[in-house]
Amino acid sequence: MKHAIYILVTLLVVCGAMQAQDYRKSARKGNSLYKEKKYSEAEIAYRRSLVQDSTFYKAQYNLGNAMYRQKRYTEAKKYYAKAAEAPEIDEKEKSAALHNLGNCALQEGLGKRDTAPDQAIKSYQEAVEAYKNSLRVSDKNNNTKYNLAMAQQLLKQEMQNQQNQQNQNQQNQNQQQKQQQQNQDKKDNQQNQQQQQQQNQDKQNQDKQKQQQQQQQNKDQQKKKADAERMLEALKNKEKNTLEKQKVKIPSGGRVEKDW
Repeated sequence: MKHAIYILVTLLVVCGAMQAQDYRKSARKGNSLYKEKKYSEAEIAYRRSLVQDSTFYKAQYNLGNAMYRQKRYTEAKKYYAKAAEAPEIDEKEKSAALHNLGNCALQEGLGKRDTAPDQAIKSYQEAVEAYKNSLRVSDKNNNTKYNLAMAQQLLKQEMQNQQNQQNQNQQNQNQQQKQQQQNQDKKDNQQNQQQQQQQNQDKQNQDKQKQQQQQQQNKDQQKKKADAERMLEALKNKEKNTLEKQKVKIPSGGRVEKDW
C-alpha cells in the first residue's frame, strides 16, 4: 500500500514537472518568435502557455507585448492588467506592466482624437492613471515620467479643444437662432405690411364704394326732385287748363239770363 502511494506521488510530481516544462517551453518559443518580429505566431505560443498554466504572469505580460505590436491595444491592456495583479510579480515587472498598460491607453486616445474626442479624453485619463500607478510602484523609470507628462498634455489639449468646439457650437447655435429670429421678424414685417396694404386697399374700396353710393344717392335725389318738379309743373298746367275750361264767359253789354 505504501509502495502504491509512493508511485502515485512520484507520478504526480513527474506530471507536474512535465507540465511546468511545457508552459515554460511554449513561453520560450513565444519569446524566440517575438524576437524575430513574428508577433502573431508569438501570440499563439503565449496563448498555448496560458492554456497550460493560466496564472503564468510572464506569458500574460509577453502576450500583451505581442498584441501591442499588432496594434490590438484594447486586448493587450487586459493581459498587462492581469500580469500586474499577479502576486508573485516583482516591483520592476509590475511597474513595467502598468507602464505598458498606459501606453496602450495612450495609443487608443491618439487613434480616437479625430473621430471620437470624448472617448479620446477617457483613454488619455486612463493612460495618466496607469502611468501614475507605475510610478507609485517604482519611480525610477524616466520613460514613464515622460509619457505621463505627454499624456497629461494631450488630455489638457483635447479638453481645451472640446471646450472650444462647444463654445463654437454654442456661438453657431446663437447665430443660427439670431438669423432665424431676423428671418421671422422680416416675415412678420412683410405680413404686417401686406395686411396694412390690404387694409388700406379695403378702406379705399370702401371709400370709393361710399362715394359711388353717395353720388348715386345724389343722382336719385336730383332725379326725384326733377320728377317732383315736373309733376308739380304738370299739375299746375292741368289745373290751369281745368280753370280755363270752367271759366264763365259774360257777353259784353248784357247780363246773364236765367234759364228756367
